[in-house]
Amino acid sequence: MARRIQSLQSRPLALLAILSLLSLAARVALIGEPCRAPCRASADHILVFDESYYVNAARVIAGVRPPPGATYADAPLGDDPNAEHPQLAKLVIAGSIELFGDGPLAWRLGSLICGSLAILGLYALVRAAGGGPWVALAASALMTFDNLALVHGRIGTLDIYALTAMIWAAVAYLRGRPLLAGALIGVGACCKLVAPYLLPALALFEGFQWLIDRQDAVRRLKRLGACAICAAGVFYLLLAILDRIARPFDPVAGKLVGGGPLGHLAHMISYGASQSSPHGPTGIASYPWEWLVDLKPIMYLNINPSQPAPGLYDIHPAAHFIGMISPPIMLLALPALALALPGAVQARNDVGVIALAWFIGTFVPFELLSLIWSRTSYLYYMVIVMPGIYIAVAELVTRIRVNAKLIGAWAASVVAAAIVMYPFTPWP
Repeated sequence: MARRIQSLQSRPLALLAILSLLSLAARVALIGEPCRAPCRASADHILVFDESYYVNAARVIAGVRPPPGATYADAPLGDDPNAEHPQLAKLVIAGSIELFGDGPLAWRLGSLICGSLAILGLYALVRAAGGGPWVALAASALMTFDNLALVHGRIGTLDIYALTAMIWAAVAYLRGRPLLAGALIGVGACCKLVAPYLLPALALFEGFQWLIDRQDAVRRLKRLGACAICAAGVFYLLLAILDRIARPFDPVAGKLVGGGPLGHLAHMISYGASQSSPHGPTGIASYPWEWLVDLKPIMYLNINPSQPAPGLYDIHPAAHFIGMISPPIMLLALPALALALPGAVQARNDVGVIALAWFIGTFVPFELLSLIWSRTSYLYYMVIVMPGIYIAVAELVTRIRVNAKLIGAWAASVVAAAIVMYPFTPWP
């Protein structure tokens, strides 16, 4: 009997390993594509979406001049011309360039690693919240097969770095290590300033827990305060170090950003405040509420060799990098979130609590910035919000008592959506 129980407990871990390898394989496949024929130089490889900012900034940090006409082509070498974001993720890319050369693997290696760590971290987070191994596996599977996570886990942008730090910070916090959680949040903030959105999520987690059991309010506040103070301290100290390694340079003003870490932080906040849409979002921008129904997906890169767009001639193979969340996952998102807290009370674990707290804590700031300051926002901001949805949906589909064939059909649609939306799946 004990052997049988051990066997059942080991199956989710074995399947998690398979999922992780499957995800890595899907993201590594064709990592150097698309490319302009005859594809001999690094400049022949096509940058995807905001890689044009972050990869070129990393090139400059690494002392490599971007191609003529490219973003930051005239920036002073060794500095970070993308001063509106912290340097850490770009330094990882720059280090990869110095180790492996200026090419697609170097640009995207950090994202590949973080994408896998995020999947494993989500499993650990559900388990830390008291969820069973099958719920944890289901949440990791949803991240594996979600197009938005897949795309950002294979291109050289900042969001996946911040997300990975946030997930493992939440794991540490739920495991009773708030100082480690704060340190990880600080590290994540040095990749992108959205990482501290985990702090309101953790505050909500503590609040929901207190409403359920009405105990240990002071201890909860102390734990949350220790986490927040540690996050701020690590962010400040690490940013000070990063500012010395790769000095922040403002290409618009044509000068370095002064004032130390606080001056750099003020510059980043000022830049973000300037990105507003007072008359409503235009182009690829969207209102945050639209993300919940998957409106306004973003075509990051579309390569059609038979009908090339201007400036995209002689590029192969066909590619369709689309910033869009898996529709079957979003179909259950709102019902799952609505039932998350009652389900947590019924199941006597914190899975639903952390799911709902994560979603509200990371989504509402975007909504408030949009409502109050008309902050321009994009669907891909959902990268850091999605863990709450993955967990809530996983908890729902493993807990509700419905026809197994219906759940199987929905799961098959999640897999099918991943295949159809894969960047190199041929489209009509």
